[in-house]
Amino acid sequence: MKQFLIFKSLPMLALLLLMATVISFTTVQAYASETGDQEVNQHVFDKAKLLSTTEQEELEQMCIDYGTKAGIDIMILTHDDPNAVYAEKYIEDFEDKIVDGDRVYILVDMQNRDVFMEGYGKAETYIHSKRIASIIEEITPDLSDGNYYDAFTTYIERSAAYMTDDSELNYDHDYTAGTPQSSDPNAPNYDATWRGSSSSGQAEVVDIISNVWVQLLAAVTIGIITVSVMAFQSGGRMTAGSGNYIEQNNSGLIGRRDDYVRTQVTRMRKPQNNNNSGGGFNAGGFRGGMSGGGSSHSSGGGKF
Repeated sequence: MKQFLIFKSLPMLALLLLMATVISFTTVQAYASETGDQEVNQHVFDKAKLLSTTEQEELEQMCIDYGTKAGIDIMILTHDDPNAVYAEKYIEDFEDKIVDGDRVYILVDMQNRDVFMEGYGKAETYIHSKRIASIIEEITPDLSDGNYYDAFTTYIERSAAYMTDDSELNYDHDYTAGTPQSSDPNAPNYDATWRGSSSSGQAEVVDIISNVWVQLLAAVTIGIITVSVMAFQSGGRMTAGSGNYIEQNNSGLIGRRDDYVRTQVTRMRKPQNNNNSGGGFNAGGFRGGMSGGGSSHSSGGGKF
């Protein structure tokens, strides 16, 4: 009889396994898409509606033309969202959603009247914090006057020009060497912590994650685990509790005592008020920042 029930339930288990596999496969694909598989097909994201349609199209083409010659993606972001995160994190979160690359951003936050820039990959080295400060200083008058198209045009041209300027490339890094650091172990200026411009390792990780067979294997594994848990939980539940073994009329609390175990003290560092935008080195010897996804970047900004 038990064998008959087992055989009878096999089609249902197979159906559940198939459904779980399909759902898991779809989930894996969606997750891969949301965590770094999106390509850059658009460069101007004007959520604050600062530009006309014609201006957006012209700036989009400028980002493509200048960016192609400079070897980077040139990005423009605007918003007027009162609930948005602060400017630096806004760009970091945007960067974490797309494929790692050589990229420079500018964000105009109309809600807080902030302008902020960040450079990633090669742009982190060439468009460092000192150069960002120079660009911000030059475009701030145009932003204050509402000449957003002119400000973005200057940003594009200056960013692309800096990508061919090899001076002061160590500005954001507290290195003692006089030349830019290298990720090549055979180079005289090798630094194991230097990110460099090589992205082959990241590309291999992306290829593995985006491989259909890897996704299918992960989906099947998740499906098997899901069905196993469902089958285990359907085998019956314990209905007896402590009340079944206690005589309520003859049971009661007969005593109580308190035992000292330990004292726990939590120490917190007193926050320091540091509004200096000049940019000193942090404990890691780096003047820029780090996104939640682990991408380091140069940065700088101000009010307009």
